[in-house]
Amino acid sequence: MFLFAVLSSASPYLLAQHHLSGGFESNSVYYRDDRKTGAVVPENNLGSNNYFKLDYQYHKFSAGIQYEAYLPVLQGLPTALHGSDLVLKYASFQDSNFRVTAGDFYEQFSNGLIFRAYEERALGLNTAMEGIRASYSFGNGIRLKALAGRPREFMERAESVVKGASIQVDWTALLGLNRSSFTIEANYINRYVSYTGQAAIDPNVNAYSFGGNWVAGGFTLESEYAYKTNDPGAYNGQANKDGSALLLQAGYTASGFGSLLSFRRLEYMQFGTSRGIAGIGRDLNYLPALTRQYSYSLANLQPHNAMGNSEIGGQLDLHYRLKRGSWLGGRYGARVALNASTYYNLKGDVVGGYAFLDKGDTRYYQDINVDLEKKISPSFQLLLLYSNQVYNPIVIGKANTLYFSQVAVADLTWKVSAVRSFRFEMQHLWSNDYQKNWAAGMAEFAISPAWTCFVGDMYNYGDTDVHYYNGGCSYTMSRTRLALNYGRNREGVICAGGVCLYMPAYTGFNLSLISSF
Repeated sequence: MFLFAVLSSASPYLLAQHHLSGGFESNSVYYRDDRKTGAVVPENNLGSNNYFKLDYQYHKFSAGIQYEAYLPVLQGLPTALHGSDLVLKYASFQDSNFRVTAGDFYEQFSNGLIFRAYEERALGLNTAMEGIRASYSFGNGIRLKALAGRPREFMERAESVVKGASIQVDWTALLGLNRSSFTIEANYINRYVSYTGQAAIDPNVNAYSFGGNWVAGGFTLESEYAYKTNDPGAYNGQANKDGSALLLQAGYTASGFGSLLSFRRLEYMQFGTSRGIAGIGRDLNYLPALTRQYSYSLANLQPHNAMGNSEIGGQLDLHYRLKRGSWLGGRYGARVALNASTYYNLKGDVVGGYAFLDKGDTRYYQDINVDLEKKISPSFQLLLLYSNQVYNPIVIGKANTLYFSQVAVADLTWKVSAVRSFRFEMQHLWSNDYQKNWAAGMAEFAISPAWTCFVGDMYNYGDTDVHYYNGGCSYTMSRTRLALNYGRNREGVICAGGVCLYMPAYTGFNLSLISSF
């Protein structure tokens, strides 16, 4: 924090000479025992995750570092995150066609089905590559990329060496297309882990993907097929089977209307940074849950977690804007959205193999939801949401059963003045399964752009009779935001970017500081 303060005060002078930027983020929780929720204080009452990042640029040259300190790591996140270290450092050179980076870097091939190195601090996830990456563009039509290095595993490096290459061809530029766009991409990843045991295990796992993207008028079509050689491990039951994935997306947009249809099939596509192990912080690829990601607590009680070994399903998104002055749109117009998603296991088994397009008998997840957003007056904005969900806890390793629930949400924003506003949120969940009925509410007051305060409660009156109350305030000044809140947090799955992590219940004070320069 002292180093950050010094650099922040010095940055005006440094920026005048070159380009210096950076940021500091700290998330700390002081834990308290709570018999009502079952929350237990960890060995250390205080958990704190801290990140300091510094980037420097001078003409075509750039460099940077990231320092992390877990004092200790927040409860529920991987315990392998401990202590403090300079975990990221890089130097890069870039001109109009060529770029090379040495050190640590983030990268993704296509949709990430075979490779994605990225950071998600909410989950304690960082799989940055330590090595070298280079790319070259032949005009605007062909782009080549190659990399080699070792992926990060928490505070250390994985035992594997990863090499990869990618080629992207933009036929739009090559053929001089004016009314459409068409690109294709081919990718390759090799993960090598040396093995000295007696069993005949190939130290190499190879993965390939091929995809294309076509845009014409309001139509879009995207596809990607991935293939991975056999990789027996704990995450696939030691199955000596090759893996594959298929992703198809089709969309159409017009004036006031938008749609997107997604289909995905996964078979043995868990891909760990090391042999036999995968999961948060150890995944070499990216398999997000292609479902609606809610910000409302009750609609997000039981989110889907992608099943990389055997899954088939998809998602439909429809958006329509009702015109002002129309019968349904009224004076200010309105927006209506429909979303539906469902996922099953693949038909078949490990011994006989899986069908390519047939679904099995196990439904993992289903969600059908609709929402209406409407401006009632210059001061009032209303959002109404209804969601019908089916959830199977088998996706988090529990018994194969189905939980059925319905969720209704009303979200009202009242803009008192140009800088002052209130927001009121009311939610209800109906269910005859698991913990049955829930009710939730929240009131928020904001003085833009500095202050935001809230108080809320999530109450399970169908089974446990537990209130999960929360309250707090945040203050923002320029590029710095400070937030403090206190309350109960329910045990369950949290998700970020469609990737999920199981989090234990905890009660306590949460202090967050984010600043950049």
